Amino acid sequence: MEEMKKNVDILVKFFTKQSQYAVPGVSVSVPADASNEVLNEIIKTYICQGSKIKAENVPTFDFIVEGQILRRVLDLHLQKLGISFENVIKIEYFERLPPPTPKDSLMHDDWVSSVHCSQDWLLTGCYDNTLHLWDVKKLGGTKISQAHKLTIPAHNAPVKAVTWVDSESDIKTFISTSIDQAAYVWTWDSKANSVECVSRGCGHTQSVECVAVDQLKSLFVTGSWDTRLKIWALDDKKPDTNDQRDNEEEGETKKKKSQGNKIHKMTPLLTMAGHSENVGGVVWTDVSEIASASWDHTVRIWDTDIGGIKSQIVGNCAFFSISWSPLNKTLITGCADNFIRLYDPRSSEGTVCQQKFASHTKWVPSVMWSATNQFTFVSGGFDNTVKQWDSRSPKAPLYDLVGHKRKVLTVDWSYSKYIISGSEDCTVKAYTAKV
Repeated sequence: MEEMKKNVDILVKFFTKQSQYAVPGVSVSVPADASNEVLNEIIKTYICQGSKIKAENVPTFDFIVEGQILRRVLDLHLQKLGISFENVIKIEYFERLPPPTPKDSLMHDDWVSSVHCSQDWLLTGCYDNTLHLWDVKKLGGTKISQAHKLTIPAHNAPVKAVTWVDSESDIKTFISTSIDQAAYVWTWDSKANSVECVSRGCGHTQSVECVAVDQLKSLFVTGSWDTRLKIWALDDKKPDTNDQRDNEEEGETKKKKSQGNKIHKMTPLLTMAGHSENVGGVVWTDVSEIASASWDHTVRIWDTDIGGIKSQIVGNCAFFSISWSPLNKTLITGCADNFIRLYDPRSSEGTVCQQKFASHTKWVPSVMWSATNQFTFVSGGFDNTVKQWDSRSPKAPLYDLVGHKRKVLTVDWSYSKYIISGSEDCTVKAYTAKV
């Protein structure tokens, strides 16, 4: 029976969206047990016959069969999906992404809990209460010290989240949050390399775990161990005389506190209650819509106009992190059962997971969609690994990015050129990525 199975052929029709590698759209016969390597050889032959491209210049391809990337031999893939061998099987092929390559390792004095990278600047947050600013263009240089721009003694407790608001103008703006229950808005003059804390968000009663800025860059939302979400106005920066008096009386000595007479104490525009445990991640999914992930086993979609819950997704374990893709309109979450889950909040079956990704062997505290590719994302795990995924390949990641020696606490792919990760090993790793 096994010998007969190997002699079976299947009719397939290859197609691609990359016109330079297109082949004639005719049905061809391939072995039923064809592997990815065998299909690559077949495609390479057709491409070389129909064009002037030399064999050595033909890239390696991945293949999509019935919406999933082929990770096993063709017949087993079809059997798993319940597809009849008698049909003509349409197979899309696309150039395989090269593996991300290590670019730099940036040392810190304590655990790195949060990172956010723009085209020019990298912002990192640390468990020694500090923030760090790095020059992205100098990553990979022989002297790492040239990439480091500034250390900011920012908080009274470990930093938990950081995000850029504006990293392109002359005066750049970013936000940090901390176990000290506060959110700070900062401005940085990169030419003078001087930083100023201009606003302090007060109102949470426990650690502020996560932060996200809306698409208009006028509001930001924070999530906390106190189970609440709070929305703040970014233009709420005018000095407050009472706050000035408070800061002067406190006699704080850190750099930001020495500028206390300029720090305005913000109050939240809106507080949203509904979660029963820690809010681990927040994202804006629309101008007036937020998604939050919580340890209470739920993802909640909030309407900021009414200040209430629109819908919720109920899971069977804690949700640690969440990422939204404006390209495909879906959410991914990192979970306590070591899985990553994909949800489409537009689905009428809101409690049903659209896809589940298995490979991490411990908790997944951080996930992030690619900013430029609707199918790819990265994850960081307590198993010391960073993984690059394609949403069409749920059973295995595209690549494992090794290098960290301890738990990975945070990942970022906001700038398509670099995958950035931070770890308990006190390093930030930068991997060069292609999409």
